Amino acid sequence: MRGLVVGFVVVLLSVVPCGAATVVVAWNASPSPEVTGYRVQYGTASGIWSTTLDVGPALTARLMLDPGHYFFTVVAYSQTATSAPTIEVAATVPPPTTTDPCAFPLGATSVSIFVTGKLNKTGSGGPGSRAFITFQAASPNSPIVQLSVRANGVDVPDSVTEGTNLRAIGSLWFTLPPGPMGYAVFGKNAAGCSREQPTGFSTGP
Repeated sequence: MRGLVVGFVVVLLSVVPCGAATVVVAWNASPSPEVTGYRVQYGTASGIWSTTLDVGPALTARLMLDPGHYFFTVVAYSQTATSAPTIEVAATVPPPTTTDPCAFPLGATSVSIFVTGKLNKTGSGGPGSRAFITFQAASPNSPIVQLSVRANGVDVPDSVTEGTNLRAIGSLWFTLPPGPMGYAVFGKNAAGCSREQPTGFSTGP
C-alpha cells in the first residue's frame, strides 16, 4: 500500500443554464507501475467523501452536479492495494441565474416586433387623417393577445386589436391624433410579456 501514489488533482467547472454544472476532475498519472485504476471520491463536507466513482485507468472524470459546495479527492488502486487519498480539492457549483422570460434574445414567452414599412397616411396628414404601420410580430409558445399603435407612449384607441393569436396581423390602421407624435407598435402575449417597438416616424402639427 505504501508504494501506490497518485498526483495532483484539478477541478474544472462548466456551468450550464439550468443551474447544474459539468465538473471535470483531472489528476496526474501515478508513477507506480502496478496501478490499474483510479477512484474519484467526493462529497459536500470536507473529509467526508460520500460518493465514489471508479473510472478505471482514465485520468479524468466528468460529473454533472447540482449547485452546492463539493470536495474531491482521488485514490489509485492495484490488484492488491489502494493509495492514500490525494490532497482534497474544493469547488463550488453556483446557483442558477434567474432570467426574465420576457427578455431578448427570444425566449419561450417573449414578444418580438419588427417594423417593416413606413408610416402611410391618407388625407391631409393632420389630426383625423387615417394612417397605418406595417410590421411583423412573433411570440414563441405564447400567443399574442393584444396589438396596438402607441402615440407618444399612449395607445391610439381605434388601433387596439385584441384576440387569442394576433401574430399574423401585419398592419394596424389608426386615426392620427393632434400634435407632434412619435409612434410605436405595442404587443402583449398571453404570458403577460410585452414589447413596444418605436417606428422612428413622427407627424407634425
